[in-house]
Amino acid sequence: MSFEPQKLGTFSKKIIDLPDQPNMQPHELKEYFDSSPEELRQSHNGLCDALTAKTAATALGFSRTAGVPADTVQTAVENVQQQLNAAVMGNIPSGSVTGDKLAQDVRDRLTAIESAAAAETSTRAGADRSEAETRANADVNLQNQINTLSAAKCEAYIGTYMGDDQESQFVHLGFTPKAVLVFNNSGQTCTGYNYYYYTGGLAVTGHPVMGSQEKYAIEITENGFRVFYHYVNNRDYTITNSGLHHFIAFR
Repeated sequence: MSFEPQKLGTFSKKIIDLPDQPNMQPHELKEYFDSSPEELRQSHNGLCDALTAKTAATALGFSRTAGVPADTVQTAVENVQQQLNAAVMGNIPSGSVTGDKLAQDVRDRLTAIESAAAAETSTRAGADRSEAETRANADVNLQNQINTLSAAKCEAYIGTYMGDDQESQFVHLGFTPKAVLVFNNSGQTCTGYNYYYYTGGLAVTGHPVMGSQEKYAIEITENGFRVFYHYVNNRDYTITNSGLHHFIAFR
């Protein structure tokens, strides 16, 4: 039932419309005076009937909410009923249960849980950053140690040279060695019995190998080393610059 017909816009018979001296019979005047209250009574009773009718809810307006998108009381009730049925069946629409629908103590607990989770996330993020920085620093330190060891490591170069029996000969390496170990073709550094043939030895930076009469036999120089040939007598020779020799140069 619609409420529109129950509206009373104006009375059909107004006292103000009567002349100052109405030309009416007494019962007509009484009926005229009673007409407005009667119209009001009928409109009021019609409104009561409309409000108590089963279809009244379909005509009553409803202001939409986020949880109940309805325009009448009837559709709002039906929407809430559908949500209740869905909740009973375990099918609660996502986002339908908001914080406003929860008890205050439940909301307080959820807030505490959210705060604790946020704090834990922040702590974990800080720990992850700290661990990453620690690992990065460890990697840098390890690389520095590797670089230091690489710079300090010793490299060995093995080669041969043929002596030319001249007073000295320069053996070019392309780098200045820290030490050079020289052997003759038989792997010896000195030969003889009751005589001395200086055929090799270990020379290091600043400390050459000394041969006959304390003369140089092997000397480290820039970009290589120098070998010598000295003849004193049949029992005293320096012959690092004579014949085939093998060497190990340490860089």
